[in-house]
Amino acid sequence: MFSHVSAALIHCLDPAVLESSKVEISRNSRTRNYDGVFIYSRRLPPEQVSSEFAYPVTTLPRTLADVALDRSLEVSVPLISQALRSGEVDRADITDLLAKGQRGRRRALLAVDLSSAEYESPAEAVCAVKFHRFGVTGMVPQVDTFTESGKFIGRNDFRHKSAAVAVEVHGLGKFYLNPHGPDEAAKLSHQRNMDLLNAGFKVFNLSFGDLFRPRIFAAIKRAIETTDQRKTG
Repeated sequence: MFSHVSAALIHCLDPAVLESSKVEISRNSRTRNYDGVFIYSRRLPPEQVSSEFAYPVTTLPRTLADVALDRSLEVSVPLISQALRSGEVDRADITDLLAKGQRGRRRALLAVDLSSAEYESPAEAVCAVKFHRFGVTGMVPQVDTFTESGKFIGRNDFRHKSAAVAVEVHGLGKFYLNPHGPDEAAKLSHQRNMDLLNAGFKVFNLSFGDLFRPRIFAAIKRAIETTDQRKTG
């Protein structure tokens, strides 16, 4: 049956990162690694196999548990976050499938813990993973930001809970999916960025590629340690 990222795609989830282009299959046999297919040795009960499709696929909770067990956080957290946001699963649906002593369980539990329905894009979920990897703490997703006089500035992808630091993760969708077009979206983004700067915030605007540059997160961490404090919320 299809499993792991192959199953996630069938369940209409969008990976942020692909570690392999191989089709992934689970079956009751030895693990095998072919040029275009990876076969996992898994014996699954019938209730963990979906009957929604014309071909056998692991259920969504089983799919996410498998990805969390066998893939990096950069792969698993965006997929789990999308499923949480859709409301099709909750955390317990996944963690209940992670047996004690199972290889990869600690990483899988961390993946579930780092995931959030608040992330509005796979790139934001990857950013949250990088915060964890580089020791950036206190970043809150999807925060409405106001000036000290109470004027609404905008909604930040991430804002620190006490330091005046905001992080925006920019993908093509943020601009090209805007109903008024990419030019208007870029104009509004620029104005919001200026309003944040004028309100005393340190703003980091990250492209998807920036998420894989350690120096960016070192700079964010320094900014949190040195920027004026103000409470989020």
